[in-house]
Amino acid sequence: MNVGYVNDKLIKEGKKPFQVVKNAKNYPLNDYDAILKDKSLKQLEAFMGDDIRETEVDFNIDRPLTDEEIRQTLYYNRHDVIEVLRVLDYCWDDFEGQLDIIELYGLDMSYFTKTKVQLAVSPKILNAVNQHTLDDEFDIRLPETIQLSDKYKFIPEWYLNPKNWRYKEHLHSEDDQHNNQLCCTVAGIPHVFAWGGCHGADDKQAVFEGIILHADVASMYPTTDIEYGLLSRKFKNPDDFKQMRNFRLKLKAEGNSKNKALKPMINGVYGAGKDRNNPSYDPLMANLTCIFGQMFILDLIDKLEPYCRLLQTNTDGIFVLCENENMKNKVIEITNDVGKRLKMEFEIDEYTKLIQKDVNNYIAVMKNGKLECKGAMVKFNKPIDNDLPILNDAVRNYLASGIPVEQTINECTEYIKFQKVIKLSAKYKEIWYGNGVAAKDGKITSINGELLKGKVHRVFASKRTSDGSIYKLKVEKGVKSYEQFANTPTHLFIDNEDIHEKKIPEYLDKEYYINEAKKRIEMFLTKDEEKVDETPNILFKCMCESPTFYEFLEKCSENNITKKVLEQYLIADCCSNYGKTKKLLLFRDYFLMLYGKDKMTVTTLNKKISDENIKSIVISNAELSKTGKSYNNLNSKKALLEIFDYIPDEHIDSYEIMKMQVNKFGTVRYKDSKLINRYFVLNTRNIIAPNLILYNMGNGEIQYRKIKKEIFKILPLQDGDIIDVKNSEKQFGMKIVGKDDEGKNIVVADIDKEYDVITQYDIVYRKYGKGNSLLTDCEVC
Repeated sequence: MNVGYVNDKLIKEGKKPFQVVKNAKNYPLNDYDAILKDKSLKQLEAFMGDDIRETEVDFNIDRPLTDEEIRQTLYYNRHDVIEVLRVLDYCWDDFEGQLDIIELYGLDMSYFTKTKVQLAVSPKILNAVNQHTLDDEFDIRLPETIQLSDKYKFIPEWYLNPKNWRYKEHLHSEDDQHNNQLCCTVAGIPHVFAWGGCHGADDKQAVFEGIILHADVASMYPTTDIEYGLLSRKFKNPDDFKQMRNFRLKLKAEGNSKNKALKPMINGVYGAGKDRNNPSYDPLMANLTCIFGQMFILDLIDKLEPYCRLLQTNTDGIFVLCENENMKNKVIEITNDVGKRLKMEFEIDEYTKLIQKDVNNYIAVMKNGKLECKGAMVKFNKPIDNDLPILNDAVRNYLASGIPVEQTINECTEYIKFQKVIKLSAKYKEIWYGNGVAAKDGKITSINGELLKGKVHRVFASKRTSDGSIYKLKVEKGVKSYEQFANTPTHLFIDNEDIHEKKIPEYLDKEYYINEAKKRIEMFLTKDEEKVDETPNILFKCMCESPTFYEFLEKCSENNITKKVLEQYLIADCCSNYGKTKKLLLFRDYFLMLYGKDKMTVTTLNKKISDENIKSIVISNAELSKTGKSYNNLNSKKALLEIFDYIPDEHIDSYEIMKMQVNKFGTVRYKDSKLINRYFVLNTRNIIAPNLILYNMGNGEIQYRKIKKEIFKILPLQDGDIIDVKNSEKQFGMKIVGKDDEGKNIVVADIDKEYDVITQYDIVYRKYGKGNSLLTDCEVC
């Protein structure tokens, strides 16, 4: 095929190889991708300090190339091939691991192209059998081995409560980041427990010194799956996983380096159980594995709490501070005892210092002085992620050893340490270098400078004030705007050549890097004060002191409660003792218009008030001036009280009330006893089978309900719908009682589990996007 044609289809049009070369699968090309998923080859070249200049030969030349152009093209392509091999050096262990797995299991080379997880679940290794996934994702149970004290039993109860059988907050889709989670205090520090794990960290202090122990479970998820039988039920023979684990331990004991190849396969099996596209997909077992692990850690904290200070919790381990050697020994003893009971092995390491921003950003100093660093600001940079490594060095040296940032930065002679690598993402069109010209609104609308070739550049801070900034061009609806690349200085220079042998130029602005390092240290050490919203308490106090809504609004005004803030609570029906939402919102507007006024012009009255009866009330409580242009001596309080009595006591749409209640409080409070079978859809899930979390608008009960798949296909539901349930029927759940010869699960009815399955419903209200109409015009309530 014509190479240019294939290139354009792949690169310019974004086609897949099989879409361009129709018989591509007939050619057994066994490939290994050495490039990191989120980084281009050019970025990796830049990180390594190599030449990243683009070829001068245009790709769209429609004539034969000159000898010089051919030479440049050959150089450019050879350069990229050499760079790929350099990148491969840094992932050689993984590359060799792929070959080791093929050798250990006697696989043919077609398996070389698969990921470690794909290899693990393949028919030749663990053999995940393609079959139906049971609709039992939240049939949650707890490990029988845990022994929690009463004060922490509310945490496992959260997972057992059907109201929490969802991954996202109410009215949020599965694709956004609003995770459903339990926020609480454990051992004196704030924690988060969720379906993907738990974490917590001391939020009052950043630096700890003394006897610090780190206890974490060795291979938590694989061990849990084996000891508690939580491996995916899709595997033909679950014992194969235990044999794989034991095989690795045997190789490790023999000193066989091939044991390392099995580790990523073993650890990847848990994640595969959560991947709906993986043949081992079994979300119940994945959920149980994660919950069991969290309960193990909680159990350990519960037993250690009297003997040490908890500093940090993660899903598979904790950091604790011990007062003395006796307490240290007691902690180790308890940890080992808990591990035996839980059938887990805790590995314990000792440190002398812990500096933590949070669970994902910390430095732990070992007894031998070595550092264990986690997080983008303090990690040890590798050659293929060399992005401002001087800042990491300076922050790490200061926090761990007290070395001034000025010393680290000023004494550094490695040019590559100061580089910042920028890459143009698909959201933007071009890269410009120069000085931005801002419009009145502050947005950069043009650049005095030059358009740069290529998408990746290496930049450095400059002392020269004549040097410009680096910008990316965005075009939205035909309008151009420019944004400065994040974390780049105002004055910078670009150096895209090979910089390994280059000396640091005298115009490099080291002061810029010093200031940036100090900012990062401040961010690391500063603990954000917990912001407590006192508004609900203030509003409640105002309510307790106010027999009428007029007096309540008066108190709110005295306490500087803004219109916008108050409106949310009014919509959420928090002031129902005074009346219904529509009435209160309307009166609030009149209150803001009239409160404290002793006169109003006729023009203003006619302009702001359209209701003739309201006008009459205002006029009756004032005197018309001699000129006839204004109403004087207005008794605004008397007028407002009469207006309140006049306004009909009505609600706004119940959807708006319930939506605001969810947004403000995470739950729904609206009730109307006349709405017997009317439900507000809080969450929908339709991955295995349709499952809903519904709010009964009649009695306020939250229900976890299943729905007949065939009906759901005809009339699909979405979060926020209001429905009338017409019919439902009892159905037994399903359970696995064995496997057939092919490894498929034998499934029968589970008479111990009976569900009330919705079989008929009507959508009575649906909120469409902006500009669309509602499904029905009728009043919901």
